[in-house]
Amino acid sequence: MNHIEHLDSFLAAFNDDAYVFDDNREFRGLEAIRNWSKTDIFGAHVRFEITDATEHDGVYAVIASLDGDFDKTNLPSPFYLKHTFKLSGDKINELQVSLP
Repeated sequence: MNHIEHLDSFLAAFNDDAYVFDDNREFRGLEAIRNWSKTDIFGAHVRFEITDATEHDGVYAVIASLDGDFDKTNLPSPFYLKHTFKLSGDKINELQVSLP
């Protein structure tokens, strides 16, 4: 699978009007999410290793260690982020990325 196929598969998980909040930035809709993920995830070759996953009242939280080609200055090693998902049907309606 090439870079564009990975990006398309990633975007297929989101509703058309989905919302992402990452690093104090907001992204609304598939085009904004495409631009964010193209740069911040796929462009930086980010790799995720899931260390914990929970669900409570329809809200899913995944904690993962991250690595890739991004500035790691002053970041702990390993570097963990929490990804909190709210679904609508079988697609992501909201994703918030934060420190665990």
